[in-house]
Amino acid sequence: MLPATLVSLALALVVCGRSLGRGVYLYRDFVTVPELARGGGLLGGDGEPPRAVPLDAVMAGLSPLLGTGVQQQVMLVATLFLAGTGVAVLLRRRGTAAMVAGAAVATWNPFVAERLALGQPPTLLAYSMTPWLVAAVRSRLSTSRALLLVLGCALPAALTPWGSLVAAFVTIGASLATSWRRRLIWVGGVTVLSVLWSLPWLVPALASSTGGADPDGARAFALRSDSALGLVGSALTMGGSWAAATVPGSRTSVVGVAASVFLVAASLVGLVVLTRRSGRSAGLLAGAAWLVPVAVAVVLAGSALELFSSLQQVPGVAIGRDTHRWLGLSAVASAVLVGVAVGELAWRTRSRPGTTPRRSASLVPGVVGAVVVLSAAVLSVPDLPSVVSGGYRPVTLPSDWAPMVRAAEGAAGRGRVLVLPFETFRRTPWVGDQPFLDPTPRALGVPVVVSRQLVVARGQQRWTVDDDVVTSAELGLGATPGGPDPVQLRRRGITAVVEWLDSPGARWRKTDGLVTVFDGPHFRVWAVTRGG
Repeated sequence: MLPATLVSLALALVVCGRSLGRGVYLYRDFVTVPELARGGGLLGGDGEPPRAVPLDAVMAGLSPLLGTGVQQQVMLVATLFLAGTGVAVLLRRRGTAAMVAGAAVATWNPFVAERLALGQPPTLLAYSMTPWLVAAVRSRLSTSRALLLVLGCALPAALTPWGSLVAAFVTIGASLATSWRRRLIWVGGVTVLSVLWSLPWLVPALASSTGGADPDGARAFALRSDSALGLVGSALTMGGSWAAATVPGSRTSVVGVAASVFLVAASLVGLVVLTRRSGRSAGLLAGAAWLVPVAVAVVLAGSALELFSSLQQVPGVAIGRDTHRWLGLSAVASAVLVGVAVGELAWRTRSRPGTTPRRSASLVPGVVGAVVVLSAAVLSVPDLPSVVSGGYRPVTLPSDWAPMVRAAEGAAGRGRVLVLPFETFRRTPWVGDQPFLDPTPRALGVPVVVSRQLVVARGQQRWTVDDDVVTSAELGLGATPGGPDPVQLRRRGITAVVEWLDSPGARWRKTDGLVTVFDGPHFRVWAVTRGG
C-alpha cells in the first residue's frame, strides 16, 4: 500500500504544487473569501438555490482553525490523493503493481483534468470518495461499525448536493452486491444514511423551490466530443466537458489520444480478467460501473437530449444536467480494471508453471506494467499541471474589500444587496485573465442578489442558461436611461448596491435615488434612498 500512497501523493503534488501559496482561489466555480459571513445564506436559508450547501457552512466553521485559502488548497490536493489511495485500497489483494497502476490512473486522467479546469474540486470529492465508499460497504466490520465507516467516507462527498447524490447511489449500489444475508439490512441502513447526509441541502432546496430550471441547461451542459474519437470515444476516455475553453489541448493530440485508447484497452483486459478470476457477477458489476454511465451520458447528449431538456422543468432534475459529471464512476471503475490487468500480468509471471525464476526477475513484469500504465496516464493529459497552475493562483483581495463589505452590510440594514455589473462571472486585473464566480454573497451577512445567467457557446450555437430568481428587467436595470429604477429596487427589497468597478459589464451613469456610502479603487457601494 505504501508505494501506491507515495505515487498518489507525488502525482497530486506534481499537479498542484505550483498552485500552493498564500491567498484564496478565485477561479470559475471555486471561490471563497478570507472571512465567510455567518448567516442563513451559508445553509441555503436566503431563498437562493443551495449550490454550495453545506460546503460554505463547513468552511466557515473551520475557518478559525484553518484559513479558507488553506482549506481550498487542502481540498485541491485531497481530491487527487484520495482518489488514488482509494483505488489502491480496492486493489490491495492484487499486488503492489496493481495498486500503483490503479492509483496512477485514478489520480491523473482527463476526467480529473476537465473537472478541475471547470473549477470544481468540491464536486470532485464525490469522485475521490467513491472507492472509499465501496471499500467501506465491503469491509468485514460489524454492520454498525461498517455503517459508521460509510457515513465517515460519505461526508466529504456530501459537501455538495451532487456529491451527496453520488455517495447515495454508490453506497446503495454496492450494498446490492453484498451477500443476501446482509443485503436487506445494508440497503435499508445506507438509504437512511443517504437521506440524513442530504438533508443540509435537501431541506432548503424544497423550501425555496420555485419550479424547474431552464430547459436550455440540458443542451448547454450536455456531453460533447472533445477529441478525434467522437462523442462515444471522448466519453470512454473520460473526456467530453461541455465547456470548450476548459478542455486541455492534449485532448486533440495524437499522443494524448493514443495513451487514452491504450488505457481503454487495458480496462477491457482487466474486465475479462476480473470475470474469469472472480466470477461473472463481479465482471457484470464492474462492467456496469464502467460502461453504463458512459452510455447514459452519451444517450442524454444525443437521442434523448430533447426529452431530457423538457424534463428540466421538473424540480430537481437539473442537478444532473451536466452529464460529464456522470463519468466519475466510470473513471474509478476504469482505474480499478487497469489495476486488475497489471496485477494479472505480475501474477502470471510469478506463477508460471515449470519455472522457478528469481524473485528479482519475477518482479520485473509487474514493475514494467505499472510504469507503462503510469506513463500512459500522464501522457493521456500531459498538460494537467499547466491547466491547474494556470487557473489556481492564490490571490489577496484588494485593501478596499473589507471596508466594502462593512459598508454594504450597513447600508442594507434588513434589506438585500444587489451586486453589479449584473453578470455571473467576474474578471479583474488583480486576479488575472481567468473568470470567477462572484464571491460577494459569501462575504455579506445579508441576502444578496447576483446574476445566475450563463452563456455557453457550442460550435456555432450559443445557449443562454437563465436560472435567475430575479431578472434584470424585474430589477429595473436599464428601465431608465443610464441607470436603474430605484422604485423597482425598493419593491424587490434591495436597499444597497455594490459595484465591481474593474470587472467587465454594463456601467451606470445615472444614480438618481442612490447615495454613495463607499467609494474605493475597486468597489463602490450605494444606499437606495428613494423608491416605492
